[in-house]
Amino acid sequence: MSASIDHSIELRDMRFGYARKPLFADFSLAIRRQEFFGIVGPNGSGKTTLLRLMAGLLHPQSGLVMIQDRPLTDYSRRELARVVAFAPQENHFALDFSVEDVVLMGRNPFLHRFQQPGSHDIAQVRAALEFTDTVHLKDQNINRISGGERQRVVLARTLAQEPRILLLDEPTSHLDFAQQLRILEILRRLNRQGVTIVFLSHDLNLASVACSRVLLLDKGHPAACDTPDRVLVPDLVERVYGVRPLVNKHPETGAPQIVLPGPH
Repeated sequence: MSASIDHSIELRDMRFGYARKPLFADFSLAIRRQEFFGIVGPNGSGKTTLLRLMAGLLHPQSGLVMIQDRPLTDYSRRELARVVAFAPQENHFALDFSVEDVVLMGRNPFLHRFQQPGSHDIAQVRAALEFTDTVHLKDQNINRISGGERQRVVLARTLAQEPRILLLDEPTSHLDFAQQLRILEILRRLNRQGVTIVFLSHDLNLASVACSRVLLLDKGHPAACDTPDRVLVPDLVERVYGVRPLVNKHPETGAPQIVLPGPH
């Protein structure tokens, strides 16, 4: 990737809404190259919609979505899939694919219809399995492994795309804290290797320790976008969530950690 590219994703004066429900109005945002960027906010604040707009799965009514300083509309679907990988929150598989076959699906943007995967494709699948510590699962049924294992397999599938930008919708939801940590460690390694991470989470504390910057959404409006210590402060959290939290510092990183007040 050219060093002249300043932003992985840029939204310029974007407007988007569903029928009878306007959501984003004149919304602008820039995510820097190789940033680990978090999106947080209450239910209904527009987090998943925003992620889907970045992925090209939804289209703004006006304004621009830029990917690597180029309008998203200039990309073909195949070309975009070689740059941006999107991992949705829900990962249900109607058919009983093997884990290896699921990861091989990540190579679809590089293969023509009916083309068989070549040695490079197989090597990328193997590398993705190794990176996510799922090689031992490759022959197992995707529907018969644990939720944490399935999340890592889905992550491996996105890595097989060789993306420069990774969009993740709640990648740690429904996982215990040990599995959450494993996912975060994988994402940090990817980020250090140059991949831009956009990380959507309901867990403010997880976003705080993982992300270099955090966007706090409030019904489609950016309540704040800055480093976690400037966003996750009592006044802002209370304004958006309606609950005034206690905020402590993480004992190792110093990142803000939200503590709910006790019941009255």
